[in-house]
Amino acid sequence: MAMRGPHPLILLPLVLLVACLALASGQPCVAQYRQFIMDHVNYPRAPVPNPTAYCNMMMMSRGIYGRLINTFIHASIPSISHVCYWGETLFPSGLRWSNRLFAITACIYNASTDSYTGTYLSSRILIHCCQGSPVYYEERILLPPRI
Repeated sequence: MAMRGPHPLILLPLVLLVACLALASGQPCVAQYRQFIMDHVNYPRAPVPNPTAYCNMMMMSRGIYGRLINTFIHASIPSISHVCYWGETLFPSGLRWSNRLFAITACIYNASTDSYTGTYLSSRILIHCCQGSPVYYEERILLPPRI
């Protein structure tokens, strides 16, 4: 009698395990991408009378009030994601400078007044990407140098 391979039902758990691992491998990027959008994307920009009022409102509404510094990018998600791919400056650390300027609002927290000072800017953005999606915004470029 000829010997055949294992019964297909015996291999089913192994096949399911491999499929689950493959699907789960992208989950950290998805979660980081969603957090990036929540923390940094506001397009079109919410209509608020001035950048300081904008920052105080947005930081409260996004649940990140008290964070030292945060930047909102006023561009579509596809145009921000474009930085992850096409002709953008890549650093050895994996950060990417955009080649073009973006409309942004920089929000800096002042603990003594428990409020934000906001500034509307046009600037290149510096982000990190994971599987082609933006997942991290480099805020340190907005901080003054340490003495």
